[in-house]
Amino acid sequence: MRLIIRLICASLLLAGSCVHALEYYTVIDEPINVRTGPGTQNKAIAQAHKNEQVLLIKKEGDWANIFFVHPDGRKIEGWMHADFIKPDAAVRQENTPVTAHASYAHMECQEDAEEEVIATCLLDIDISIAGPQDAEAVSVLCESEMLYNVKDGEALPVQESGNIRTPLKHGEGAARMQLVIFPSAKQPVSSVTVVDYRCVGHPV
Repeated sequence: MRLIIRLICASLLLAGSCVHALEYYTVIDEPINVRTGPGTQNKAIAQAHKNEQVLLIKKEGDWANIFFVHPDGRKIEGWMHADFIKPDAAVRQENTPVTAHASYAHMECQEDAEEEVIATCLLDIDISIAGPQDAEAVSVLCESEMLYNVKDGEALPVQESGNIRTPLKHGEGAARMQLVIFPSAKQPVSSVTVVDYRCVGHPV
């Protein structure tokens, strides 16, 4: 694909059109009409689909003059609205996953001495994070599955969650999530057990 685009750009250079460095863009929506000129009044000659790669030749206002190889083999040069393409690097950045590994969890609870129930619990979750090299920060959501043991002996499954924003340096970082829990807010709870916990993240 890129070899074909380079060959086309070489021919465009001879025509005086491809006067800047190659700029590869990715289509971010579908289907997008490719037209003979910059504007919806111009005839649609093809459609480009999400994740297709195009070569940006130039921009004119809100419109981009692009070249791409259609799935049917046609070599298409035309115009599409610039809102529907993004530089390859930006798309790769957005699609790079964030790994948020919850490596350790510790919980301490305080009792209500008069009621003999758990009043509050503080759950600390240590998280190691890996993400895009250029990301300055990530948002991390952690969820914990617990059992609330009520005074009559029943164990109630409960899910608690929290969200934090934390900075990254060279795509890596670490954070501690603190969840404050009030187990006996609705019914008396005698103890709390952490069953499982996990975290997910995304660039912000």
